[in-house]
Amino acid sequence: MAGTGLYVGPNGWQSWQLRAAADDPAALSQIRLREVATPERIAAEIDLALAEADTELADSFVGLAQERGIVVAPEQSQRLATLKDEALSRAVQDFGYGFFMGERVSGAGFAGALTGDVIGFGDLRDLAHEGQKLVRGEAIDNTILALAGAGLVLSAATWVSLGGGLPARGGLSIVKSASKAGKLSPALTAGLARTAASAIDRPALKASLAAAAKLDLAGARMASANLIRPAAMKSFAALGQDTGTLYAKTGQRGLRQVLNVAEDAGDIGKAAKLSSTAGSKTRAILKLLGRSALVLGGLSLTAASWLLALVGWALAVAMVAQRLGWWLGRRLMPGPKRQAA
Repeated sequence: MAGTGLYVGPNGWQSWQLRAAADDPAALSQIRLREVATPERIAAEIDLALAEADTELADSFVGLAQERGIVVAPEQSQRLATLKDEALSRAVQDFGYGFFMGERVSGAGFAGALTGDVIGFGDLRDLAHEGQKLVRGEAIDNTILALAGAGLVLSAATWVSLGGGLPARGGLSIVKSASKAGKLSPALTAGLARTAASAIDRPALKASLAAAAKLDLAGARMASANLIRPAAMKSFAALGQDTGTLYAKTGQRGLRQVLNVAEDAGDIGKAAKLSSTAGSKTRAILKLLGRSALVLGGLSLTAASWLLALVGWALAVAMVAQRLGWWLGRRLMPGPKRQAA
């Protein structure tokens, strides 16, 4: 029983912790990091991030290393500082390219693309592009249409609120960009497509596309106010708010990490909750754990099995203890018949 306990006990205890933290991404990720956040793994991930010139991810791993008491090599810190200095010279060029082309690979590129979307240029461009496809008899992308239409509505709200809607506006912008680039997970792509298909008001669609074809921003905004049904508009706004929170904490590359593993909008909300606790370390956690940082997932069955094993072992120990107690009692406290004999 003692030997079995040494095997069942720790696994059962960790499974109980995992089940208890199932709805808390921050606590869930901390439990799972115990096994994977080794000094060797973190050093390798920092080298990989530096090789890809991803300074944000390298910074994230440095923060995680400091939190766990792991020393970062001086040469890695020097390489990271050099990359940060070089990044500034590319920022202006990336901003302009992002504004006109909608390219969001770098942080500055995303800032340019976001500026274009906030004033309505980016969404107008996307609506016009889909309108041209419709005229040519080609299949249109309902997801891009819905996100662009919702984006125009949020852009107007952002201007009216003097920037109050900017987080949701920015978040929706990068979701649209990732969808166009095919960077969303298959499950999230399918879910957004279903939502978009039911969200678009077909009579208002023609008016929106007609205004976009003329590059009439005011007309496109007015038409888009009726393009997305109210219930779907609330869902898109919530999605934009969560992704905006993630962008503020992790940058556009961190947000793309989440969009690449999230299976639905709920996963994005959990990632936003994780980022509120983990801050800049969120990207490193997601890189090490993937979607398992957000949900218990397929391990829920394994965790339940270990919990049942722990309960069974505890019952077995109780039965053995009871038997042992009876045996000791008969030896140490003889009954009346044995005393008489």
